[in-house]
Amino acid sequence: MPAWDITILETLALLDTSLPDFAAGVAEDSYAVWLGAGISLGKLPGLTGVAEAVLEHVRSQINDANPACEFKVCLDNIMGLVVLNVAQRAAIDYNTAVATWPPIDEIRRQLVSRYGTMLDQAPASKPLDYLVWEGVQVVTRYANPTTSPGPEHLGLAALIMEGVASDISSANWDNLIEKAIGILDGPTSSILQVRVLPGDVQSNVRRARLYKFHGCAALAGTDEPTYRSRIVAREAQIHGWADKPENQVIAGKLLDLAISKATLMLGLSAQDTNIQEVFVKAKTQLPASYPTHPPAVMVSENQIGTHQRSLLQNFYRNDYEGQIAAINAASLVQAYARSLLPALWLHVLGAKLAAMIEKATPGLIPADRERLRLGLVKLRDLAAGAANPADYEGYMLRALHAAGRSLSLFSRGRVATGGDGIYTPLTDKGLTQTLADPHLETDGLLELSLALGLIGCGVLEGHWTCNENDAAMAKTGAVSLSGIAGQSEVFFVASAHAAAQLFARGHVADDDDTIVIHSFEVPVRAARHPTSAPGRTGKLTLREFSVSSIAEGAVSLDPILRQFKAEMAL
Repeated sequence: MPAWDITILETLALLDTSLPDFAAGVAEDSYAVWLGAGISLGKLPGLTGVAEAVLEHVRSQINDANPACEFKVCLDNIMGLVVLNVAQRAAIDYNTAVATWPPIDEIRRQLVSRYGTMLDQAPASKPLDYLVWEGVQVVTRYANPTTSPGPEHLGLAALIMEGVASDISSANWDNLIEKAIGILDGPTSSILQVRVLPGDVQSNVRRARLYKFHGCAALAGTDEPTYRSRIVAREAQIHGWADKPENQVIAGKLLDLAISKATLMLGLSAQDTNIQEVFVKAKTQLPASYPTHPPAVMVSENQIGTHQRSLLQNFYRNDYEGQIAAINAASLVQAYARSLLPALWLHVLGAKLAAMIEKATPGLIPADRERLRLGLVKLRDLAAGAANPADYEGYMLRALHAAGRSLSLFSRGRVATGGDGIYTPLTDKGLTQTLADPHLETDGLLELSLALGLIGCGVLEGHWTCNENDAAMAKTGAVSLSGIAGQSEVFFVASAHAAAQLFARGHVADDDDTIVIHSFEVPVRAARHPTSAPGRTGKLTLREFSVSSIAEGAVSLDPILRQFKAEMAL
């Protein structure tokens, strides 16, 4: 299936069946994420748009009354980079908008592969970066406050918050990842550090690092004297980039990432020589042997590109010859970032919960634990199946809000405020570090994993079905289930404090047809919290029970599931 057609649900199936080593590596924070312009194509102009914008800016500045006009010379120099036939050349009129030129598609296509050289053709009297600053209009285009992050950026931000994307290198100028973090974690988030200047690497207090080695348009817009010179686009800047004194610190960090972590490339063609040089140096020092676990390089594309093949040859320099087809196939994720990153977020959540199942059920045999894991996969896939390919951005905003709200209610008994952001991570570490967390036995997450696994088993066995619910409603639970007896909202709570807050803030009342699943003992409450007139209503009211009490000492899943089903009363 082409990478542009695959859905989030189909991408999850791809991760489960064809790419389990890669998916497991992401869940362990084993990959450094390398981003190119392709990740933002749904929101920002790609290099073809950049090429046309530069051409039109230069054309519009030409003074026809001046035979030696520097802008005409500039445009002639740029057009000299393009190979056209006589008829195509004759069809170009500098007095008409570039968009109307008959061969404009061919011109843009060729300039994409020569964009650095194009941007080096500044008019003689202008600064060397004139075409970047004024032609591209880098700040206006790439730091537009009205441009919202897409599903790719939201998915990556969720992975950052889950602690499995702690190192990101970006060739992009935009600030859409930072915006996505602001939505998920609030405007005062302290999770992600943007690194542009050499001195930035001396601060290590944040959990994740974003190396914007081609600069940042937003920072350049707010502090031009400091950050304008850090916008990298021209060929003169790219060639020998890593050896220039002002770049050596950041280049050293990128080299370390290329050596110490596996590489996931998203929307990155790797045509720039500065990127190629980093990986050549990295694999000269530590070449990979095929196969590696997880795979040393993964490329999110429809097929491996020309420059990416060169990188793979450098990565696997001793093994590439004779295994080209196998290595190329093993390094390809045939899903673009708009589906891949949301799918990876869902996979990571599922993988963390599945890994907790063993700790939550020490007496069960492996086959019973596998049934619980399959229950988790069912819930994960139901969540992915709700995504409309025509609106992945809207889906991710709703899904992240729903998941964050549920986890906030679970741990604190209240929903996050606007200043908190919409998302609460399941954990803030990779899978192995999560399982080694000394608080895992007491924070209720093990019991949450068991409860969700049991609900998923119930879905698989036909005891109940999952319904869509509205996270904007106060009484909406983490899950909405329908059974023979009716439909109920289901809440999970980690502690007596969270349970008390759940009632005090009006999310749950004694006469609600609601299920509250406690990780530990059900606390005794001092008073009822009715929200409607007392008396018999003919409907079920509140059910509360402890999942750890049901599972205590169990050596078989079936009795647990029977008791769970009885407590749910659906």
